[in-house]
Amino acid sequence: MAGPVQPPPGNPAAVASLGLTPREVEVLQLLAAGQANKEMARTMGVSPNTVKTHLARLFEKLGASSRTEAIARARVLGILG
Repeated sequence: MAGPVQPPPGNPAAVASLGLTPREVEVLQLLAAGQANKEMARTMGVSPNTVKTHLARLFEKLGASSRTEAIARARVLGILG
C-alpha cells in the first residue's frame, strides 16, 4: 500500500489564501486519486471521522458542495495538477 501522497501543492499562494492545512491538501490529493473515506483514513493513519471533518472543511474553504466540485475547483486554482 502506498504512503501519503504529498508533493508540494501546485499553487502555494492559493493554498495559503484559502487557509488550507497540509492535512487538507493531503485529503484533497487522495480525493483526486479516487480514494474513498476509509481508504484515505488508512493511508493517513486517522479515523474515517477525521477524514469526514477534513472533507467538510475543504468543501467550505473551496465553496464546493461535492467531492467532484471540490476537485474541479482545486484544479482551476492550480492546487491540483
